[in-house]
Formats: sequence, C-alpha cells, structure tokens
Amino acid sequence: MALMEWDDFRLVKMIAEHRALGPAAEALKLNHSTVFRKLNTLEEQLGTRVFERSRSGYTLTVAGEEM
Repeated sequence: MALMEWDDFRLVKMIAEHRALGPAAEALKLNHSTVFRKLNTLEEQLGTRVFERSRSGYTLTVAGEEM
C-alpha cells in the first residue's frame, strides 16, 4: 500500500461528505479538475477504487470506508 499524506485523507473526507467533486473542491478551495486528478492519482497509487461513481453521486467503497 502506498504511503498516504494528510491531504489524501482530507480529499476523501470532503468528497464523501459532499458526494460530489464540485462541492468538495469548493470546500477544499481547489479547482474541480484538481480534485478529479488527485482522486484518480490516489486510486492509482492504492490500486483500488475509493469511490463508486453514479448519477446520484460518489459513495465510498469498502476500501474508502477503511480509510
């Protein structure tokens, strides 16, 4: 498992709370595309999905819940 930084946990927490990238980006004071890239990079480093994506929003996977 890759070494994670505090910002990775904050990213996951904000997306989980808001269930969407836009509002999470606003809360983190980041651009939407930056949050998208950071999440994709994190999931690549972990080798697993942290969120399931659907029309109703982002929901944590089991791996995401464990974070």
